Parts: sequence; structure tokens; C-alpha cells
Amino acid sequence: MARQPKVWWNAQKGTWCSDIGGKRQTLAKGKGSKQKAEEKLNRLLAEQALLADVNGSVTVARLCEEFLTDTQENLEARTYYSYRYACQKFVDEFGERDAHSLEPLDITRFSAALKRSVGDSTRGLILRSIRRCVNWGVEHRLIPPHRLGRIRIPQAKTRDRFVTDDEFQTMLRATNSRNGHRTGAAFRRLLLAMDWTLCRPGELARLKWEHISWEQEVAILPDHKTKRTGKPKIIALIPKMQRLLRCLQQSCSSEFCFLNSRGEPWTINAIDHRMNHVKDRSGLKDVVP
Repeated sequence: MARQPKVWWNAQKGTWCSDIGGKRQTLAKGKGSKQKAEEKLNRLLAEQALLADVNGSVTVARLCEEFLTDTQENLEARTYYSYRYACQKFVDEFGERDAHSLEPLDITRFSAALKRSVGDSTRGLILRSIRRCVNWGVEHRLIPPHRLGRIRIPQAKTRDRFVTDDEFQTMLRATNSRNGHRTGAAFRRLLLAMDWTLCRPGELARLKWEHISWEQEVAILPDHKTKRTGKPKIIALIPKMQRLLRCLQQSCSSEFCFLNSRGEPWTINAIDHRMNHVKDRSGLKDVVP
């Protein structure tokens, strides 16, 4: 049985030391700091025991990288992008920290900082994603069982009012840039499509020409938020929505119906970014896509 490391006095350097795992560790300076040195030794030994089953420590950045690689290979693309957005926030705050060293207070402070920059729904998404990332690390023995306890997820606010016609027109006018250039046409079309179909923005972002049935005047969307019903979503296309789609189809070479100003499919992050711009210009702070 291996001997338990003990503190010893290094007279030459004036420090208390110990040999842990074949490496010499300086624990404290000064002859009168032996108790402090012993406390640090106990912490180091506890950490060593904690990491014994996972072959050492990994940083938060490495944990997120491994988690996202697995997610990209095994889950849907939109799930991967959602996790990637959340993990980037996590890495920005704790990237070089050892993942096993995070404490509940770290997550509490992180959540409070998020509250100043994002809404409760987005904050909840980020915290749920981080919880999944950490649990995945434990399941795959990349990190030891964490001490974060239960990560509290904020309750999303309910959306309890409709946008009036006048407010919607104000939003459409606010899609252009502040310099007056008419660059907001792509987002205006997306807003109009949301109004005319009552679709979620992510559903319109994924809408492809192959989903359109002109004869039946519907779009049949197989991939949607409530697909747990096992049925595709049927989107009725009223006449003005059909005219908009036919106009887009004439000049579109993409498989997707709605493209941004750069000719690329919309992402949820891009839609949120543009919506924040519209809310800022229109003064309608409580409107969400």
C-alpha cells in the first residue's frame, strides 16, 4: 500500500512541500504556515482521488469540443447548432477552467450575467444545454461526477398578446438599416410569411421547394417542432403567400424558399439578430419572432 503524502519543510526555499504523484508541490511559504500547507495538501489529494477514474482533468473548452463532436455526429443539425451556441457562451466564460473545478456558485453567477444580455427563454436554452454537456461528460467518463447540483432553469415568459396591424407595419418599416438603405427586404419577406402562415420562424427557415404542393395550395413540412405527433405539419398557403413564393422561386437557385440578403438560408441566430435590430428601431421591445 502506497504511503500517504505528508508535508515537509524545505529549509533552502523556506516553503512547505509535498510529493504528490511523483511531482513536488509547493504548498505554502513561511515556517508558521504548516496548517495552511496541510489544508492545501488535503485538497490536492481529494482532487487526485476525484480524477483517478477519468485519467486526469479536462478544461471546459475541451469538454465542449468533445460534446459538440458527438452531437454533430448523432443528432439533428438544428440541435447541434443550438448546443454550439450555448457551449460558446460557456467557453467564453470558463474556457480554460478545469471542468471538474466548477462550483454551483460559478453557474449561479454565469446565469445572472446571462440575464443582463439575453431573455429568459434563451437563458433557459443555454443552461439546459450546459447541463446536458456536463452530464454527457460524466456519462462518457471525461470528467468525474460534478458538484453543480441541480442547475436551475428560468421559466420562460408567456406570450400573451398579439401584434396589432399598426405595430406590424412599424416593424416592416424598421427592417431597413439606420442609414436609410433598403437592405431589409429579405427579412420583410420572412415577417410577412410568418404573419400569413402563423409558422414559427425556424419552420420557415427550413421550408424547401420540395415541400410545396401548388395543386393542393399547402406546404407539407416533415421536420417541425411538434413532430412527436408522428405527422407532418400542413401549412395552408393563402393567395398572397402563394404569390410571394412564386416570386421568390423565379429568382431562387437554392433548395430553400427563404434566403437572407447574402443568398444563404436563414439561421435562428440570424433571425434573432435581425429581430433585435427591428425591435430597437421600432421601439416594440416585447415582440418576439
